[in-house]
This record gives sequence, structure tokens and C-alpha cells, in this order.
Amino acid sequence: MILMRHGEAEIGAGYQRDFDRKLSPVGTYKLQRLNKVLEERKFHLDLLLKSPSRRTMETASVITQSLEVKEQQIHSSIYESSVDTLLGLIQGLPEQNVEVMIIGHNPSLTSLLAYLTNDFNLSLSPGMMAVLSFDLPEWKMLSKGTGYLNEVLQ
Repeated sequence: MILMRHGEAEIGAGYQRDFDRKLSPVGTYKLQRLNKVLEERKFHLDLLLKSPSRRTMETASVITQSLEVKEQQIHSSIYESSVDTLLGLIQGLPEQNVEVMIIGHNPSLTSLLAYLTNDFNLSLSPGMMAVLSFDLPEWKMLSKGTGYLNEVLQ
């Protein structure tokens, strides 16, 4: 599983709702570079879950540009989420979805990462992804400390 925070967004200048903020040019550039790394490693996804916010939708578009993605789903519950909400979403996944990515927001993604790995020293910056593995036969068995942090990419 990959937990990814959306790319760097433009600064909300008060006139713009947080939900409508778009990626900054630097954020887009960094995601394009990361997409090349994922392409070289032949990453593929069974399922991509994403927040409906503009910057998250743009992140998903850029990061999957040259990747095979079997299915994408938009979940409004990922925006302004909690660990419990994200965990419930993951635990309800069908077992055939092995390679799953969630693109969302802090603080919930970093909190979920800490919950799953018991590693409280990492905070997901914009455009950062944490690649996790689990030694579990079913998503519904996911719980505190059951994940292993394999790598962090940015």
C-alpha cells in the first residue's frame, strides 16, 4: 500500500476555499519527476483512492500519467479525514486489490502512517509517499502496528 500526500499546492490567499486550491508549478514539477521514478520501477496499481479536492485530483492525474491503474475511486471521506475513517475505508477493500494507493491530506495520512507502523518520526510532506507492506491475508485485519515502512519517495 502507498500512502501519498497531495503535491505542493498554491497558497490559499483567503479568497479561495482550501478545497479548491490547485497544485503549484513546483508541486507539479516534483510530481512529474516522481512519476518518472515510478515508471522506471514499473509501479502499477489495482486501486487508487483519492480525495475530491482539486490538488488531490491533480496529484493523481500527474502521478499516474504513465502508470497502469486498474481502477480509481473518489472518496469524499478522505478530505478532512481521521485515522478511523481511513482505516475503515481500507479494511473494507476487496482482497483482489493488492496494490493500493491513497492520495489524501495531512494530518490524517501521517497519523495513519504512524498508527500502522508505530513510527512516529515521519511526517508526510507535500508530494511525499510512504510505501508500506503488511504480512496479513486480508485488508480487514489491518490494525495498529501491523505495517512495515519499506521506503519513502518524494
